[in-house]
Amino acid sequence: MNRDIMIAAGMKQAVERFEDGLCATCGNEPGVFKDALSRREYGISGMCQPCQDMLFDFELFGFEGEEDNETI
Repeated sequence: MNRDIMIAAGMKQAVERFEDGLCATCGNEPGVFKDALSRREYGISGMCQPCQDMLFDFELFGFEGEEDNETI
């Protein structure tokens, strides 16, 4: 997550949540991720798995990643 860009875009609360180890979107603990790609996305967007699932409907695109259930 690029802190300066996010704050400049008016997303200070999301940055603060992410820096506190929470989901930038919903404010919950990030928990378990479906795969390495989802874990990487958390590092980029700060979104937990449920928020990613709501934004990116992986089944719609036929995504079938490895089920390694990475936790942070």
